[in-house]
Amino acid sequence: MKDFRGDLIQIEDRLKNREPFAFSRFGEGELRILSGELRRYPEFRFDPADPGYVFLRERLLDSFRYRSDHYYVGISCPRCIGEDKFLWAKQASAQPEPQLTWANLFVNSNFSYYLEHVVPLFSMYRVVMVCHRSAGLEGLPFPVARDFRVEKNAWRTNYNLAHQIGEWIGRKGIKGALFLLCAGPFANILAHTLHARSPENTYLDVGSTLDPFFFGSNGLTRRYLRGERQFMQRTCTWK
Repeated sequence: MKDFRGDLIQIEDRLKNREPFAFSRFGEGELRILSGELRRYPEFRFDPADPGYVFLRERLLDSFRYRSDHYYVGISCPRCIGEDKFLWAKQASAQPEPQLTWANLFVNSNFSYYLEHVVPLFSMYRVVMVCHRSAGLEGLPFPVARDFRVEKNAWRTNYNLAHQIGEWIGRKGIKGALFLLCAGPFANILAHTLHARSPENTYLDVGSTLDPFFFGSNGLTRRYLRGERQFMQRTCTWK
């Protein structure tokens, strides 16, 4: 049986051992897109009637089903989205069980551990950051060697950046770096395409976990970031 803290410790160990891998997180929003639902969030949107978004959904599905022994897919748990949607996500991903974990692995009851034990390991690496253009890097507890900036709805607005980053990695011969991806569903596409092209680096979809470092008090964008007790004590389950 999978263990919520145990899977986070496995990621911690991979980082400590400098084992290249990729972690792509498919939370409720990404899973709703994959199921074809109209979605409008502050950070991104999806319209199944728009051919441009249909193309992007296919790329998101590619990232959901990409297979590698060093590529891990996070999905929402039965407690978060219901058992039927959880089972659908497991089946639709077509991933072997060892490659599956929780989309919320860095948050809720794991968030304090993540901040104390995982984030400090980022300093071991040459960090490449993909984040919103308004994010400040000076408050981060680790140095950033290179940053690529995106807008809201980045998977549509900045889609070509995936190719540009891939070209940059090849041109510069980047190996052993850590790419931190904060870009909604675009982070999933980046984790897949960059890992498929250059598996010598590590690619982590870290979502909103760094928002307080980027934006200060304005970065308390999620209830777990505000330390609400029900979220800080919530442990995701698996079946």
